[in-house]
Amino acid sequence: MRRSLWVLWAALACSACKKEQPGPAPAPAQAGPASPGAAPAPDAQDPGTAGGEAGEVPNTYRVTPEKLGAYVGYQRQLLEAYAALTKELATVKSKPDTVGTLAEVNATMKYIEGKAVAEENARKAAGLSEEDVNGLADVVTAVISQRQMLQTLQFDEELKKLEAMQAKLSQEQQKELAPQIDAMRERVESLRQLTEVRRTYGDANVDTVLTREADLAKNYQDMMSTFGKR
Repeated sequence: MRRSLWVLWAALACSACKKEQPGPAPAPAQAGPASPGAAPAPDAQDPGTAGGEAGEVPNTYRVTPEKLGAYVGYQRQLLEAYAALTKELATVKSKPDTVGTLAEVNATMKYIEGKAVAEENARKAAGLSEEDVNGLADVVTAVISQRQMLQTLQFDEELKKLEAMQAKLSQEQQKELAPQIDAMRERVESLRQLTEVRRTYGDANVDTVLTREADLAKNYQDMMSTFGKR
């Protein structure tokens, strides 16, 4: 089934709001919901083969520049439709005499049905199949969620603060703190390099998505703004 874009972005937002605490044994970076409503991650791949020579992973959707460009347009068209639908629903809910009434229920149902129609229309206009939308959503969400998390949680700044604190400690205390700092440094680098995302989806797919990172990040921000007004 087609995965609703608004659900995916909502889950993505949740992932960016969860601040991780530095610890001695960092967990691998996750792209999942981490991701907006997100589809289940593909079955685990052998780390030795998952990346592939050209970043190709067996049984993983292949992202092309053409399909990605169409997907960016698909997102923009949906954003316009979502904004109109959200405004219409908010207008109905703003009337005191409709709260808790059948009119509010009908407006909510119209909103839900309208999103489904908008998604179908946008998909067809972009020339994408449901497989395209699902495959692109998985990879894009995994990449953008991790990039957003790095930007929002400012791991680099947290690491610098921890290193500054370590410098003020005694040598014995510095040694005790060293494993935690090393672990956090590795974690930050893994997130920056998208190590786990690359292992799951392949270098080629990740690198292609990154060529449109600015557009995809803008779509994410606009989507959050649209649903924040609901």
